[in-house]
Amino acid sequence: MQEERVEVEADLKRVNTELNTLGKRRSESLSFLSVTDVFNKYKQVADEMVTLRADITSLERQRGFLRRLQELRTEIRALTDSRDQLQSEIEADVEQQNSDKESLFSTIRLFFNEIVEEVISRKALLSVSPNKDGHLEFRAEILDESGNTTSADLGHTYRKLLCIAFDMALLRAHLDEKFPRFVYHDGVFESLDDRKKEKLLMVVRQYADLGLQPTITLIDSDLPQRIEEGVPVFDNGEIVLTLHDENAQGRLFKMKAW
Repeated sequence: MQEERVEVEADLKRVNTELNTLGKRRSESLSFLSVTDVFNKYKQVADEMVTLRADITSLERQRGFLRRLQELRTEIRALTDSRDQLQSEIEADVEQQNSDKESLFSTIRLFFNEIVEEVISRKALLSVSPNKDGHLEFRAEILDESGNTTSADLGHTYRKLLCIAFDMALLRAHLDEKFPRFVYHDGVFESLDDRKKEKLLMVVRQYADLGLQPTITLIDSDLPQRIEEGVPVFDNGEIVLTLHDENAQGRLFKMKAW
């Protein structure tokens, strides 16, 4: 009997322990079910997850931008090095072309000086050099009797003459190549005295005889005055078009004014 009693008491103790455990779990379950804002909390957590995912996407995009920025900086450094190398080559080539008397630039420079000297009896210098940005800058200057540059080229008249001389020298230097033969200049005689006009006209005719096609426009008042009356400045074959304001036939497109 004593043994049975001990065994029964042990079973009761075990059962009580299990009851206490189950009671605790029951209390916890009831506590969870009794929470009224569980759905609000779920929504809040879901919103936070959406925000975090957006932040992750934004950071990943920024990381891609930073990677691309790094690649572009590498490319810029490579292009800068290449540009510096090319600039050095340009400077060396300019120096070589300036010193080579047989180079194309030296030929242009020679014809350029010949034209200016023929017209105004002054030598002219055509030079080229790279600027600080590596671009080529051409300078055309008129020299005095001592070979020094003067301010004469700053005037509008001589500036126009220098432009004409450069264009014609450029075409002549390419005379034996596939290169344009046509050049047009407007108002070539403006502000020049009659003697210089005659000399410039002589140069234009010389270049036409070489196979080029120089075309000039001017007004009657700019024609050089001839000593002999009735001697025209241009032959009929040299005049392409004569414009006037007397009627529509004197206009460029033969149209009435509007």
